[in-house]
Amino acid sequence: MKKWLVYLKQITWMARKNPFYCLVYVLGSGLAIAMVMTIAVVYHIRMANIPPETHRDRTVYQERMIYRYSNDRGSMGNYLGLRYLKQVLLPLKTLEAVAIMIPSSSVSYAGYYYIAEVIGRSEPVETDFMLCNADFWKVYEFEFLSGKPFGEADVESGFNRVVICQSLARELFGTDQVEGQTLWLNEKEYTVTGVVADVSATLSHVYAQLWLPYTVSPAFSNLAVDECNGTVGSFQASILLRDRGDMPKFQAELEEATRRYNASLVEGKAEPEPASFLNFTIFGVNPEKMYGVIALFLALFFLVPALNIAGLNASHVQERLSEIGIRRAFGAKRSVLFMEIFWENLLLMLPGGLVGLLLSYGLVYWYRDILLLPGVYGALTSTAEKVTLTPGMLFNGWIFVLAFIACLALNLLSSLIPIRQAVKSPITDSLNMSNI
Repeated sequence: MKKWLVYLKQITWMARKNPFYCLVYVLGSGLAIAMVMTIAVVYHIRMANIPPETHRDRTVYQERMIYRYSNDRGSMGNYLGLRYLKQVLLPLKTLEAVAIMIPSSSVSYAGYYYIAEVIGRSEPVETDFMLCNADFWKVYEFEFLSGKPFGEADVESGFNRVVICQSLARELFGTDQVEGQTLWLNEKEYTVTGVVADVSATLSHVYAQLWLPYTVSPAFSNLAVDECNGTVGSFQASILLRDRGDMPKFQAELEEATRRYNASLVEGKAEPEPASFLNFTIFGVNPEKMYGVIALFLALFFLVPALNIAGLNASHVQERLSEIGIRRAFGAKRSVLFMEIFWENLLLMLPGGLVGLLLSYGLVYWYRDILLLPGVYGALTSTAEKVTLTPGMLFNGWIFVLAFIACLALNLLSSLIPIRQAVKSPITDSLNMSNI
């Protein structure tokens, strides 16, 4: 403890003697760490288990499908068709549940919308909506403030049921306790089964203001279509495995089910894109190249500042050569001197780490629509305006641990060579240096 007090006194003396050096050191390290922490915070928000997406670690996503006509007559590609989902995905045995849905960003981009109103109580409101099945509420864990989700019977029967978010409930009804009340959507009467806490548009697989059974829309629930339109459609699937290790068994069962499905087709065959766990990407970069892009960012925004800070350290250590020489003349070990200066620099860098962490939160907030929306659809539609951030998204123990590791790594990169050269200098050379 006494040793750390000595370090703090040394830093205080240094700040009084050369405040400009300390300010540049803190700001330089803060800017470098901010870039690293921005990527870390975005990665956490996009990949961690965050409600309602509390099972990301064992959820597999299948979204794209190609129907290829026989005899090289062309192909059609889009999302998944309802017939394929019912005959291939939904009957699989290695799964806990399958959520099939048409996300709000997709329907908004396609020009579909619902106007919500409560007759005699509110003005009409254009809403972001999602169509889904009953298992959607098993795969994703929403916080219900009142009521409950619609069930399998509601979906199969095509009943006009709806779950709404808290902010929309308060805007339309003046309260969020509206279970069983009537809501008009596009001039049709719907019954509210439940109200959930608002969801950020960052969580693109679940974001909406209204959630309805997909069967309320004949345009999406019609099975009486040709085999191409039954295979390729508008749906996406989130598949909840019982265990993350079940992925090989799931893939084998899916391939066999797809093979049987293709055997029943006459005019072509289905070629679904492989189902996969959640991929990390920013700006639409291919996930396979994403980690190379991150490495490039680290080189530009972490290593380059480290070289500049190393120059500052070299200049500062030169000022202390006479002190180092005197202490070595009185028997101080090189390793002790090295660790003292190293820890002093690290303690000086910790405020820079705090500045960098706060700045990274600011960058994520200011550019949240660019950094956190997974594709161009969200950025081109109204969902970009509804990207909200919760404390659970931003504040996580691993984020603070990573911030400290970033400080340690930056300090190591910028201090190692200057300090090592200083403590290895001959005592006579150090003593002969002018006391600057």
